[in-house]
This record gives sequence, structure tokens and C-alpha cells, in this order.
Amino acid sequence: MIIAVDGPAASGKGTIARALAAHYQLPHLDTGLLYRAVGQTVLDRGGDPASEADALAACDFPEAILSDPRLKQSAAGNAASVVSAHPSVRAALIERQRAFANQPGGAVL
Repeated sequence: MIIAVDGPAASGKGTIARALAAHYQLPHLDTGLLYRAVGQTVLDRGGDPASEADALAACDFPEAILSDPRLKQSAAGNAASVVSAHPSVRAALIERQRAFANQPGGAVL
């Protein structure tokens, strides 16, 4: 089973998704964190979030960064807004989301 929760910012998507994941005992992926991770990785590498090449290269970030508290800070959020505008980044992260969703048993995104 794959459950995708969508909606506007600050509408409670994360709260609902975490509750669904707990209820159905499924893994949960906060897709917004993926963009923050790309943005933070670009910054960590000294790159420019406005550079599509820098942003695309940062899509190979290690899974462990998703628990980095810096992703909740404004610098990562600002960088995420910039990198999310790049079509190649969106395509790369959609593939990452699909891979997560297709694990045995499903997932909540």
C-alpha cells in the first residue's frame, strides 16, 4: 500500500502522514526534506543553489542527512526553494520518492 499526502504548506501534511505511517506500520518519507537535503548539500559543498548543475549533483546526498537538524533551519529552506525550481532536480527526487514508495509493503509519503 502506498499512501501519498499532498496539500499546501503548513496544512498538517506531516502530522497526518506520520500518523498514517504509525497506524499502518509503514515507513514514512517527508518529501519536503528531500529538497531541503539537496539545498543543504549544495551549501555544504560550497555550491550555488541557483546552479542547476550544482543542485543536480547534490541529489546524491546520503540518507543520513535527512535526520540533520540543520534541515529545519531557514538556510536549508531558502536553498530548497531555489533548487526545487530546477526540472532536473525535481525529476531526480521523484525517482528517489518512487524507489522509496516501491519497497515491499509500501510506504507513506
